[in-house]
Amino acid sequence: MKMPRQRFWLFFVVIIGLAMLQSPLLLLANRVEPMIFGIPFLVFWVFAWWAFLTLFLFIAYKLNWGYKRTASNE
Repeated sequence: MKMPRQRFWLFFVVIIGLAMLQSPLLLLANRVEPMIFGIPFLVFWVFAWWAFLTLFLFIAYKLNWGYKRTASNE
């Protein structure tokens, strides 16, 4: 079964976004400095990816995850 191109990219971005929230590379940034907008970098990093994924998932929901809209699912 072939996945539509738009649906593939939706899943790809979600997986990358979740990986960025749980990446082992975060351990390298677990310091108080540098400060971004007055908060530690790690807190900013997690908040920024959370905000990005929230916005992206909202857009994906509105696009119906790549399925064609019909009268029954609108």
